Amino acid sequence: MKKALFLLSSLVLIGCDDEDVVNTVSGNAEVFSVTGAEIEGAQGYTSIDSIESQYPITLPDELPAGSEAELDNKLGSLGIDIEDTDCGVIDTTGDVCFGAGSDTVCVPDEVNKLGIKLYTIDIDEVKRAYDNGFYPKLAADLLGDTYANFDIERVSCSSIGL
Repeated sequence: MKKALFLLSSLVLIGCDDEDVVNTVSGNAEVFSVTGAEIEGAQGYTSIDSIESQYPITLPDELPAGSEAELDNKLGSLGIDIEDTDCGVIDTTGDVCFGAGSDTVCVPDEVNKLGIKLYTIDIDEVKRAYDNGFYPKLAADLLGDTYANFDIERVSCSSIGL
């Protein structure tokens, strides 16, 4: 009975995303970090490392971002095993902010979409990953008020320059 209740609670919590259901039931969760952005008036995605040097845009220091190699190495150096990876985009039409309260970090208006790399990790490692520059995909119900749920469209990694 408890297992059925957990499964039903998980389904309500994470909605209809099959990836989230499979991950939650298997004790995993997805975290992500920004690897690039689609800038207003530019073609394709620009790597996160090049945005400020190529455009008159200032990204917040607290934005969960890095190059693909940096992100992969960071998880490895933390001893967090990566079960799987994927890529996606977040449409930033309107206000898109990370965090809550005074810790809110918002994406500049000139950014149309964020290219992200998703990492499937053990659910017990999500807080540690968050503390080290990754953002959890699952919402506040699972991890606390600091987290938010973004509409992420899964795309091929090559479409965002990875």
